[in-house]
Amino acid sequence: MFWIREIAGWALVIFALVLIQTGLGFVSNLDRPQVVEAGVVMLGALGLLRAGVFLIRISTAARICQSNDR
Repeated sequence: MFWIREIAGWALVIFALVLIQTGLGFVSNLDRPQVVEAGVVMLGALGLLRAGVFLIRISTAARICQSNDR
């Protein structure tokens, strides 16, 4: 069961990195930088990144507890 959490965590981390890249693309547009839109995307990306790291951390703790029971 902890493998599902770990895979979901890594998927959230990858999706958050894609969103961060998108937000940086909004800001780096030299013709018309979209700072507010980039801020909204970055906040969402940071939330997803935190959730992904949390799932990875929980799955690692579950794996350690399961190995200690044996």
